[in-house]
Amino acid sequence: MRVVGCKAKLVIFVSLCIKLTAMVGSGTIQEHQKLVYEAPYHEAAALITDNDIGFTQSGVLVRKNIVLTAAHGMQLLLNAKYPIKDLGNYVLVTPKKLSVTFSITPNTHVTYKVEKVLLDSRYVRFEVGDQHKYDIALLKLSEEVESITPVPIANEIALETDVPMLVQTWGNADVPRQQIKRGFYLFEWSLFFPNKDEDPLANLRTVMLGSIFFEPSDVVPNKPNINDPESTQRRYFAIKSWLKHKRPYGLALPGTSGAPVYVETTINGKTSLSFFGLVMGYASIGEENLLIYKKLEDLSKNPNDAYNVQTIITTPFRLNMQPTANTTDKKHFTLDKRYLRMIDGLSNGSIS
Repeated sequence: MRVVGCKAKLVIFVSLCIKLTAMVGSGTIQEHQKLVYEAPYHEAAALITDNDIGFTQSGVLVRKNIVLTAAHGMQLLLNAKYPIKDLGNYVLVTPKKLSVTFSITPNTHVTYKVEKVLLDSRYVRFEVGDQHKYDIALLKLSEEVESITPVPIANEIALETDVPMLVQTWGNADVPRQQIKRGFYLFEWSLFFPNKDEDPLANLRTVMLGSIFFEPSDVVPNKPNINDPESTQRRYFAIKSWLKHKRPYGLALPGTSGAPVYVETTINGKTSLSFFGLVMGYASIGEENLLIYKKLEDLSKNPNDAYNVQTIITTPFRLNMQPTANTTDKKHFTLDKRYLRMIDGLSNGSIS
């Protein structure tokens, strides 16, 4: 989308792994699995499992001993009577049976125990809007991962209007008792500000992104005008980008929380991926008002019901609001240094 959204009026559903569909997408499971194993950084995609409470979600290795994931799953640990330390800006939890699994190939897995979980106090406070825009947690592993290269996080990143975004997920609620790592693309995005926001005149503002699951077409629809429904406008941009790339796309539903989202960029003819954020949930777009939470079990059998439902992405980057920073076709983001301090502090032991 070319217009930055206003404050969100969405009902966002977090994507915890329960007995529901994990993903709705184009193509087969095998195509989505092939996609992820051919992509850069796939080894760093993490399956997070708690055998005590009983939940799973996705994450990504960002240091040799640190995994980044969605906070709303880790919030369950706060209610489990585990040791908790209030550090002011952060909350540190010591889990009992939390582990992280990586895979180099579909048949090769390695698992590590989680020693500590770090949550941002801005999320734990649960003030209106905060629980969505600060939905990021860190896991410290009991030992370093030697065989996998952590995913780098840039200080700044530019997001073009029609850029494809790759999701790497372990969501497996639609294939219970199987450990399947899969990938899918998102082909359009729309920015929106959370309900509770910073000063609108601030140089950097916290934003979230939504990307719709769309009905495919072999031709680009007629270009919409500004008065057309949001779904019409966003489907136009999604199909236009998808026809250019023609790759499997999907919608993140339960089981995909914390899955890393990468931005695909091409510089001097060379294509690369840059980490941008994490899947945190899904929502219907503004005018639809769909009771999608009642349809989740049917979406894998009837993907038409999922059209115009959007994947919601939280990001450690903040939108640069300087007048010269953005254009109609490109937005610039700057890393929230608080997350960098959390990552480095938990990794080196200065946060403990």
